[in-house]
Amino acid sequence: MAATVNHSLVQQFASMKPNEFGPTIEPKWQVGERLIKEVRAAVEKQYLTPLDGARVISSITATLFGYDEFILREMSPETWLATAPSRR
Repeated sequence: MAATVNHSLVQQFASMKPNEFGPTIEPKWQVGERLIKEVRAAVEKQYLTPLDGARVISSITATLFGYDEFILREMSPETWLATAPSRR
């Protein structure tokens, strides 16, 4: 496979002709579909919690489509305590 330069999705899809959309998105969609089926099965078998399943799916989406903001994050109380300024 030849190395390619990845432009942002906004640039890529903004400059795309309508007939280019389907062929461009289809390979990523097929991979994502297979991975999401595996995550769904893992949640149903209780290998993952629903929240962890959602996080994995959002990570898959971010990886395939290049957007970090898809990744679900939750601040834990431990994180808040670790980052809270100390009072003296």
